[in-house]
Amino acid sequence: MKIKKHTWIVAISIIIMGCVTTHKNVEIGGYSFTLGDKTYYIQSITPRTKEGYNILIQKEGKKTVFKGIDKEQDGILDKVLIGNISLEKAREIYKKGIELGRTGGHVKKRTFERTYSTSDMLNNYILRTYILALGEVYNKLSIIKKQTTIVEAVVVDLGANGNLNKIEKGTGNLKDYQKLYNKVLERGVREGKIIQTKDGIYKVLMR
Repeated sequence: MKIKKHTWIVAISIIIMGCVTTHKNVEIGGYSFTLGDKTYYIQSITPRTKEGYNILIQKEGKKTVFKGIDKEQDGILDKVLIGNISLEKAREIYKKGIELGRTGGHVKKRTFERTYSTSDMLNNYILRTYILALGEVYNKLSIIKKQTTIVEAVVVDLGANGNLNKIEKGTGNLKDYQKLYNKVLERGVREGKIIQTKDGIYKVLMR
């Protein structure tokens, strides 16, 4: 296995720092790495005020035979865009590429800025707003038991409109989590840490 810098560019929340270039308010960076007899490239595009995205690519000559995307720059590939490969296998390749990049000093963590933390008698809550360069905006709430410090649940508001849509981690009733989410939003708005836009979108303010 080997890794080398490339004239491309990358950034990850997990940010990949191959050769980095800044175009206006966007950082772009990247590097290549080899697994077996195949060479892959990771390319990242990161706006300064939004979550960027990373692309994993394999080429044969000038032809792209495989491409996958990490839409949140969280180190987990979300979708295979091109190629006959399972998402599970693509994620393994991407994970290994990130590990190699980190070992080579080309990857660093990006400080997540849209985060609001609060607590009650039983739990700690961490709310994150994701504003993706690809256009999506959503909120993700982590619920952590104070007694065990274990993440009990992670729930997602896909429209950032105050309504939870799915449980990403954990078990329980979405209606019960919605009550907790409402309390976190209300407290954050009251403290001036969260805003509700005219179109009803809740966003954690940048710190």
